[in-house]
Amino acid sequence: MSVFARAAIRSRSLVRPNVTRSAYHFENENGAHLPFDVKKKKALAVKMVAFFGLGYALPFVASAWQLSKSQ
Repeated sequence: MSVFARAAIRSRSLVRPNVTRSAYHFENENGAHLPFDVKKKKALAVKMVAFFGLGYALPFVASAWQLSKSQ
C-alpha cells in the first residue's frame, strides 16, 4: 500500500462518528416546546398585547416623565 492509502485509512479510524445527543427530550406535540400555553388563545393575546404594549409605551412614558420634571 502506498503512503497516502495508509494515511487515509489511519485518519478514518481515528475520527469518531459525529454523535450529538441532547440531554433533553421533547415530545413531538404542537406547542410542547414553548414556555407558555397556546391553547388558551384569548389569554395568550392579552399577555402578548400587555408585553409588547409595555415595551412600546415605555420610552414615551419615560420621556413624558422627564419633560414633566423639567417644567
